[in-house]
Amino acid sequence: FLFCFPRTRRLPLGLVPYLVLTLTTIFYGSAAHLTGEVGGNVTFHCPVNRQRTIDFVYLQRGEQFVNGFYASKEKLTNTWTNTKFDHENSTVSMYNLNLNHSGTYSCHIRYKDQSEIVESTIILTVTAKYSKPTVTSVCREKNVQFCHVTCSSYSGSPKTQMIVQAVVGNTSSQIWANVVRNEVYNSSSMLYDSFSTAYYNCSSEEIKFSCSVGNVTSDEFSVCVPQRPNNTPVMAAAICIVVVVIVIVVILCCRRRAGKDRDGTHLHNYRNIKCAKTHSRLSSVCQESMVDERECLQMMSK
Repeated sequence: FLFCFPRTRRLPLGLVPYLVLTLTTIFYGSAAHLTGEVGGNVTFHCPVNRQRTIDFVYLQRGEQFVNGFYASKEKLTNTWTNTKFDHENSTVSMYNLNLNHSGTYSCHIRYKDQSEIVESTIILTVTAKYSKPTVTSVCREKNVQFCHVTCSSYSGSPKTQMIVQAVVGNTSSQIWANVVRNEVYNSSSMLYDSFSTAYYNCSSEEIKFSCSVGNVTSDEFSVCVPQRPNNTPVMAAAICIVVVVIVIVVILCCRRRAGKDRDGTHLHNYRNIKCAKTHSRLSSVCQESMVDERECLQMMSK
């Protein structure tokens, strides 16, 4: 491009970005993008021509050798310990990813029938999945009910804001009066914790919410639930009255039954005494008549 302009004229500034982009594409080609998660695995594919004999193919990051193959060397000793080269597919697998593995890598390929080295660029982005958001809510009531809800999620990357989504009826919207968001970086794990606290003055309608960070969403929860009247004291009083009535009825029934039992016992005793006196008199009469006492009693009893 530079030779298209006379030496006495300057290159237009508007063409500089286009020139840089074009030169980058010429030397590196279009970059491939690769994503992985912390603790997971990825595979780098180097674009080799399988119809040709490979002299060497390797992956490196900057000036640091990662892994690869040299036809002139039986074994390579300076490879990354968490990588493995597959000669059949010309791929490099990387295990136990962490955030430090993010960056720009390049494949270097040379065939035996040429001296030119073919390069291709691969950009690796390592992320960490946030934990499922947990929800805590506190409501106070002065003139109107006032609630604030806090959503919390931990150990994620990249830095991502927590989103609070509200549903009123069938409508989904962000209706909080005030929202405070905060992302805290953990230097030891190099991960982020994401928080969001929302404040709202409740109306008479129940509001359902969920919190999300990245592609992780919490369970649905509710605030501003209309308070139902407290009927507990009335129910307790009614139960007490019923119990007292039952106790009184039981006591009265027991007393009445006891009275009947006493009257029946007195009557039975009186009859027994009268019968005994009558039998004694009949026995005396029979003895005076000088007849058999048994026959006499039978005849007089008739």
